[in-house]
Amino acid sequence: MNKIILLLCFFVIAAPAVVVGQHSGVQTLIREGVALHDEGEYEKAIGKYMEALGLEPNCIQAVYELSLSYLALKDYANAEKYSAAVIESENKQLSPGAYAVKSEALGEMGQADKAIALLQQGLEKYGDEYLLHFNLAINYYKQGDTDKALIHVRRAIDLDKTPSGAFLLNAYVLNEKGLWVQSILSFQMFLLLEPDSKRSKNAFEEMLQTMCLKKSEAPVERSFIQQQMMRNKPEASVQPNKMPPLTTEEGLDRSMVYRAITGTLDSLKKNDAEADEFKLFMTVNRKIMKVLEAESIGPKEGIFWTYYIPFFAHIEQSDYYNTFCRYISVSYYPESLEWWQQHKDAAGNFVRWFENGDDN
Repeated sequence: MNKIILLLCFFVIAAPAVVVGQHSGVQTLIREGVALHDEGEYEKAIGKYMEALGLEPNCIQAVYELSLSYLALKDYANAEKYSAAVIESENKQLSPGAYAVKSEALGEMGQADKAIALLQQGLEKYGDEYLLHFNLAINYYKQGDTDKALIHVRRAIDLDKTPSGAFLLNAYVLNEKGLWVQSILSFQMFLLLEPDSKRSKNAFEEMLQTMCLKKSEAPVERSFIQQQMMRNKPEASVQPNKMPPLTTEEGLDRSMVYRAITGTLDSLKKNDAEADEFKLFMTVNRKIMKVLEAESIGPKEGIFWTYYIPFFAHIEQSDYYNTFCRYISVSYYPESLEWWQQHKDAAGNFVRWFENGDDN
């Protein structure tokens, strides 16, 4: 499947400049290694980094890149070894990432408690860092501690709203806790950032289940954890094919949202028997947004009310709502991918609208 790339100006990450070495050959080798890593040629990338260290043995950037490539190869012993060397260097730019690499390596080697302790140590040393909070959230999530996972993934999102993974993990945790409406919006934020990947397809399907639009005999495969870990889900979590929790949570009357979903579905099935699944999704999703927008009037606190709802309400009220629905569903509906390929002008207008705002 061809990648569709959407450049949203407010989602761009500015990578910090890192001095990779005084030797120009070192810089060239590291750039070549990074390019190979990005292409999935991890062993060749490692070869480039080793050449760079041969020219400049103390090049901490090369050591850090080595840890990333070994982690990608699932060589956790070497990933731990080289990330530990970066941590010991106390490089302020690279050490937070090295804490994340080492913690993941420890976790994969069955040392989850050590991974959590390491990340907490990193927070104490470097303060609030996105990667440290995000990886703590992943480790707590793997252990089934959804309360702590939610605390840290929310903090990660507060610190940086550009990476897609935090929104996906947030959606999973919210769903585990039965906060299914909040989960729907977090899924859509993830899909806006990462519309076309295997985990995007799985996330979209789980979102459809959460919206009561799709039935399933088993939970959808998730990222961050092994599939077998999903067999024992907490009672509070939203189970496929079952009525979701309808009590008021975080100031939201979830029964209103549920009635909006079921009422819209009943109306569509009665008046448009030929409506396909995409039309059901687009129509039900718009109804959810309108209900949430109405509920958000008045003094409200929390990121759900002050960030998610205004953000998606603005999309729903724009001329680009249909395009947005096509965009976030390109990994799931072949028709959506085909639509994007055949409507390049509309796609370009959508991009420009995000980049320049309503005035342009």
